[in-house]
Amino acid sequence: MKTRSQLSIKGVLFQAISQSSPLIITKPSHRIRLGVLALAVTVSLLLLTGVAISPATAMTIQYSFTGTVNQVTHRLSSTFSASPISSAMSGFMTVNTTDTNPLNANIGSYTVTNFSLNIEGYTATMGTSGNIEVRNGPPGNDQFNVTVNTPNGPTVSSLAPRIFEIQLRGPNSLFASDTLPISSPSITSFTNRNLWRLVFGAGANRTVSGIITAVTAVAVVPLPPAVILFGTALVALVSLGAGNWKQRKTPLP
Repeated sequence: MKTRSQLSIKGVLFQAISQSSPLIITKPSHRIRLGVLALAVTVSLLLLTGVAISPATAMTIQYSFTGTVNQVTHRLSSTFSASPISSAMSGFMTVNTTDTNPLNANIGSYTVTNFSLNIEGYTATMGTSGNIEVRNGPPGNDQFNVTVNTPNGPTVSSLAPRIFEIQLRGPNSLFASDTLPISSPSITSFTNRNLWRLVFGAGANRTVSGIITAVTAVAVVPLPPAVILFGTALVALVSLGAGNWKQRKTPLP
C-alpha cells in the first residue's frame, strides 16, 4: 500500500510531465529531451517505492564492548599486563540476527560477520568463524556467550591467537526469549559469571583475561541489494540517454 507522501510525489512529477507535453509535437531534439526526463522520473519513483516497501535482506546488530585486564599468564607478559582500567580491552562485533538454531526455543545461535579487538594496543580482527549463543533458561542460567575462532592477530611469544570468548551469565529473568537482544545488555545483571578471554596456542594456560565493563548495541539495517543494483542500472541508463541527446543536439561540422 502506497503512502500519502509517495502519491503526492508521483502527482507532482506527473504534473511536470503533463505540462511539458507540447514538446512532443515540436522538434525531435525536444522529444529526446522529454524521453530522458521521463526516464529520470521513472528512476526516482522506482527507487523511492523500492526503498519504502522492499524488506531488508538481513538485519545486523553491532555490539561494542569494553573490559579490564585482570589476569595474564607468564608467557604472554611480554605483551600484556594486568590493568584495572575499564577500557584496557575494547572491541566490536557485527552479528546477523537470523537464528541458525530455530528448532530450539531456549538456545539461539547467531553468526558473527565482523570482529575487531584491541587489548592494550594489541589488535586482532575477524577469524575463521564467530558465533553468539543466547540461552534463555530454565534449566540453568540466562547466558550471552561469544566465540570467535582463530582471530587474525600477531603472535605473542611464538603463539598465535586461537580463540576469543565472552561469557556472561545471570538469573533466568534476564531474557524473555532466545532472541538476540537489540538493546544493550545490562552488565551488572550478569551476576553469576562475567568473563572475557583471549587464548593463545594449544592449552588453556596461555590466556589474557578480565571482566566486561560495558556492552553497547546499535542496530543496522542495510539497503536491499536488489534495490541498489536496480537503481544503479537505471541511473546508468539515464546517463546513456542524456549522452545520446547531447550528441544529437550538437550540429554536424
